[in-house]
Amino acid sequence: MTSSNQPQEPVLIERGDGIIQLTLNSPQNRNSLQTPGIYEGLMAGLEELGQNASLRAAIITGVGGAFCSGGDLRQLAAGSEEEVRRRMTRNTWLYRRIALSDKLIVAAVDGPAYGAGLGLAAACDIVVAGQSAVFCCAFTRVGAMPDAALFWSLPARVGVSQARRLMLWADEVKGSEAVSLGLADEYDAEGSALVMARRIAGRIAEGPARAFGRIKTGLRQSPMTLEQALGFQIDNAPPLFGSDDFKEGAAAFFEKRKPRFGGGT
Repeated sequence: MTSSNQPQEPVLIERGDGIIQLTLNSPQNRNSLQTPGIYEGLMAGLEELGQNASLRAAIITGVGGAFCSGGDLRQLAAGSEEEVRRRMTRNTWLYRRIALSDKLIVAAVDGPAYGAGLGLAAACDIVVAGQSAVFCCAFTRVGAMPDAALFWSLPARVGVSQARRLMLWADEVKGSEAVSLGLADEYDAEGSALVMARRIAGRIAEGPARAFGRIKTGLRQSPMTLEQALGFQIDNAPPLFGSDDFKEGAAAFFEKRKPRFGGGT
């Protein structure tokens, strides 16, 4: 990957091999989402992901031994209710951007993903936990309730019963336990999540982008009734059979080779 940002930028943006990597770069604040420029940097990177056809996957990660510590308690405590509401309303667009993107987004979690940082990770399509990863829905520890789209993403990942437990008691979840709960999808017990996340993002970038996007859209609407599921497939599956990716996939099947996806139609 090649970097387009200087180290002092709050979000480092790297591009290469069909992947855009967005790295939260405020180690002094444990990559808090309230660090000036982090929200804007993430939104800019995700906008580029959506607009640039050559980018087929994204990775979100953090520097300095932390993924994201969530909100800044000092700022939140000092702000008025209206200021908090205004900031929270703005931040909803970040989670919408991740969830509504047609492209898959991977969270590479090393160190703490607390509070809204957990929300940032959980909104992503694939969560990779490194050896040092710690997840915590920490809101009730300070007398708050979850935000950061967690009432959507957490039950979708772990089920209502486990989401209730994590939200109420603010327990820390590490490593392999995060995978067993569904909070993370992969766990690297030997080191950083980023290596595995890059490998997964590479697999996404080489895969059938339109099919991946339709699967993401369908799962975002789950659980569906039987009729909703049948309607979704009728609305979305037929166009894929006319796509370049399907034609390539079928040809590769008959020729007994690996498909080379990447067609635009």
